[in-house]
Amino acid sequence: MEQNLQKLFKLASYKPESRLSDEVWGLIEYRNRRITKWKTLGYSGLSLLSLVGSIFSIKILVEQFIRLGFFDYLSLVFSDSSVIATYWKEYTLTLADSLPFASFGLSLFLLFILFVSIKKVSYQFNNRLIA
Repeated sequence: MEQNLQKLFKLASYKPESRLSDEVWGLIEYRNRRITKWKTLGYSGLSLLSLVGSIFSIKILVEQFIRLGFFDYLSLVFSDSSVIATYWKEYTLTLADSLPFASFGLSLFLLFILFVSIKKVSYQFNNRLIA
């Protein structure tokens, strides 16, 4: 019985009909190209939005720095360091109070998103060039 099965398996050969494996591989490649294209478009759009948002957020951040007097307080370090050495606790608290934390955090977040999306877009382009 085992010998008959061995003979049967040796005589049997794989004969694909109508090149089905080539069609399946072509469909897989088509879907991968389509997914890569959508990812590239999505990350490009995200990087463009975060770039525009970063520009406006940094502009607002600089305006708030000026309005809150951060640069004026910071310039005291270079003009009168003996007074700063005496009242360093009050000085650091005043500097911390004049920082626009929300705008600073938003700017950092948008810049982070920008760099991550640029990295992803470059990765997608590299994969497209290799494939």
